Amino acid sequence: MHRTTHLPITELNPHLMCVICGGYFIDATTIIECLHSFCKTCIVKYLDTSKYCPVCDVQVHKTRPLLNIRADKTLQSLVYKLVPNLFKDEMKRRRDFYGQYPDQDLAASSEERGEVEDLQIYTPDEHISLSLEYYREPEKQDTSPKSDGKRKNGETDKRFLNCPAAVTVSHLRKFVRNKLDVPPIFRVEIMYGDEPLKDDYTLMDIAYIYTWRRNGPLPLTYRVLENPSKRLRSESDEPGGSVNGEGSSSSSTTTELTPAETVTTASTSSQPQTGNNAWL
Repeated sequence: MHRTTHLPITELNPHLMCVICGGYFIDATTIIECLHSFCKTCIVKYLDTSKYCPVCDVQVHKTRPLLNIRADKTLQSLVYKLVPNLFKDEMKRRRDFYGQYPDQDLAASSEERGEVEDLQIYTPDEHISLSLEYYREPEKQDTSPKSDGKRKNGETDKRFLNCPAAVTVSHLRKFVRNKLDVPPIFRVEIMYGDEPLKDDYTLMDIAYIYTWRRNGPLPLTYRVLENPSKRLRSESDEPGGSVNGEGSSSSSTTTELTPAETVTTASTSSQPQTGNNAWL
């Protein structure tokens, strides 16, 4: 079974840092002869006085070494995503520089000026808007013209939340369980599209994995499933209950419940609220 492995950033540092300046890559640039990478300003300045790679000493070019280096945007994107606040701090530094020296702004690109908007970089402390609604399989969805995603009383089925990017799927599962008062014999799954999400995924992880572009709330869904094993245990604990005998009425298959059925099976002493604001 696949298990998620967590690595401290210090173990990845050798692959993310420039050996010339000792800092994280900024405008990562790679030598095409040996594929070693450096900061752009670092390697350009170094090749002014040398034609050899500072790591492996391979000859970059006989006469014009700058011809054999290339910007590595994929590597730079990884560095920005792995190192918290590096992207935000670098863009701020560039804006401050060009604000102080506006005459240098003429030939600079939007990225060089620190005005990048289309590069999707998230930080753990920023807030992400998300929508959370009950998951319906495609064949069960109502596609009639009258269906507008609203209930008869005018309330929508969607719930909108504004959460820190470091919030995990486990937090959302607990949130749904508490709001719907889901009994222990049922399990809650949080999904993106048709895929259940792992408990340790953060909203930032989901945004990166599924390339969310901030063009609307992050669309998440949930579903409530009956856990057969817990149901069997609970029935065997009842008087006269039997796991294998005639008294057992449990099924070996997993049953999916709708939100209304989930609320009905919950204890009547603490029914969940029904308005949109009940989730917020």
